[in-house]
Amino acid sequence: MNFPVDVGPLRIGLVLLLLLGVALVVFGLLGLRRTGLRAALVRGSGGLAVLVVATTLLWIATLLQTYLGLTGEIKAAHVVAEPVPGQEHHLDVALTLYGDDGRPEHRENYRVEGDLWVLQAGIVELHPWVNALGFHSGYRISRLYGQRLDGEATTQRQIFLGGGDQDFFADMREGRWWTQPFVRSAYGNAVIAVPGEYDVYISTDAIKTRPAGS
Repeated sequence: MNFPVDVGPLRIGLVLLLLLGVALVVFGLLGLRRTGLRAALVRGSGGLAVLVVATTLLWIATLLQTYLGLTGEIKAAHVVAEPVPGQEHHLDVALTLYGDDGRPEHRENYRVEGDLWVLQAGIVELHPWVNALGFHSGYRISRLYGQRLDGEATTQRQIFLGGGDQDFFADMREGRWWTQPFVRSAYGNAVIAVPGEYDVYISTDAIKTRPAGS
């Protein structure tokens, strides 16, 4: 299961500034007995000012990160699907899977039965406040298979990817993915498309696809 993280230097700097403000306030309070009330208040007020500024900036950055987290997408795969010449209801699918760093990790060709290709993923949706910390919802591309336009069932077994998803659904059945307060929900999700060349993305709550380059 992939859980991409995007914390960023700005967020780290703001957190350090916030900690500095807290430290100055605490230091001022501890020095109250040694330096007197007036000196402690001066020192503490400086720390309090830093704390207020840091908290405000961190709040603004959190709002921005929340928006980016809720609208952001992770490129997870690239698909090129073509009908097999002379074989009705069959597709050749070239599938490239990407890692958390956006680089191709695995590429393989498959032949699937059907007029449409289906790519399925297990999604672990995190609460928005967790996304705001820079964590993207978790996912695993798990299955590839085909569907026929005429509604007839295919006879080919589904192709497991990345070790499959049996353990994911076993964990879901036993409630392991419903760990509070981080996880909002866990479920399987799939994208279905006609032959062509596509990029596949994972948002914070779904798998989706668009024509390559769009």
